[in-house]
Amino acid sequence: MKKIISVYWPFAIVVPLAVAASLHIRGDAASRASQAPLAAGQLTAELARAVSYGMVDSGPTLPAKPRRAVTAMPVAEAS
Repeated sequence: MKKIISVYWPFAIVVPLAVAASLHIRGDAASRASQAPLAAGQLTAELARAVSYGMVDSGPTLPAKPRRAVTAMPVAEAS
């Protein structure tokens, strides 16, 4: 009996670790697959839900800061 235990104890450790690793990999792949781009109907529903939960402010926002005027560089003429 001791010989059987001493021979197969690595399998008692390796097999559960392999199963846990495969489940972890499958879970990661499933979560990546569920993050596909949303259709237009789903996107508007998610936006409406976010607004209703108060995650997005539906009130007026401050105007963006104006950019500085860009000056054009003079074009050098080829001689």
